Amino acid sequence: LELVSNKHRNLINGFGGLVWALGSSIVSAIGYLIPFWNYMYVAVAVLGLVARLSIYFFTRESPRFYLVKGDMKSAKESFEFLESLTTANLKLDHTKIVDGRKTESRTQNLGQQLKDLIRYPSLLKETFLVTFLWFCIAMFFYGFNFGWGEIVPDLYIGYVVSGCGESIAFFVVVPLIQKTGRRRAMMILHMLASLIFLLAIPEVEIGGGWSLESICCLFGVTFVAGCFTGIYLMTGEVAPNSHRGFMYGVGSGAARIGSFIGPYIFNNLKPVTHRAVPFGGLAIISFLCALAAFLLVETGDKEMICVAADVETRRKGYKYRL
Repeated sequence: LELVSNKHRNLINGFGGLVWALGSSIVSAIGYLIPFWNYMYVAVAVLGLVARLSIYFFTRESPRFYLVKGDMKSAKESFEFLESLTTANLKLDHTKIVDGRKTESRTQNLGQQLKDLIRYPSLLKETFLVTFLWFCIAMFFYGFNFGWGEIVPDLYIGYVVSGCGESIAFFVVVPLIQKTGRRRAMMILHMLASLIFLLAIPEVEIGGGWSLESICCLFGVTFVAGCFTGIYLMTGEVAPNSHRGFMYGVGSGAARIGSFIGPYIFNNLKPVTHRAVPFGGLAIISFLCALAAFLLVETGDKEMICVAADVETRRKGYKYRL
């Protein structure tokens, strides 16, 4: 996201969501073909190792990252690497990278990032909202994906259809974000997910092991996958360069907690309570997610900001609109 303009970030991020969906389907196929969990984990680990090594050897940090650290030499080297990937001729040999904002005077470490949360209330607010969204979206998503054995009559059908739904989310979410903006798209997707959870409450059998709940959940995972795509984009744009890794890290940590709670709600809570309790609760939480998205700023028409102080500047005079 740091390497592309604001008009291309939505498409690039959405493509990442599509690749995620394809990878999820491949993992399901590996699980079907390799029935022993230890061999399946080895196969997935090898694929993951190859992917991570390619990132380590064939990519570079963005110039923005080095700018915040005050490392102008590395920023120039990053520009030169990016130039080598294109046909552009930027003539960087005789170009000096200058930090017009005196970024080199800033300290970039965890301690400073935590201090900035106290010093800049808007940064704290947006970090909290983004973290809440990560937690809830992961809870929904992994609740579905670790619960297909209880939701649909065949476990593998659930994963196949889920993979299709996640792929469809790419073709729906990218134009939706382009048309309505980041905030509105997230609000729409969460409201649709909330509606789906409510529709899943009545116990209606369709036949062949399928029920209204099964159908609703297959639609629901599409909306939730779209929310996952959206939160990756919003986190990268809401956070300043100095706190982008921090905000992704905190959000991802909250998502791991949510991913443990989600399967409990789908698999364990439903059998011991009235079915309206888990689905009604999920509908309320999804509505709160729509409210959280409303309280964030619209970033689609703005350039990425550099440091925590820029968050306050961006918030100054900002008006909430549906």
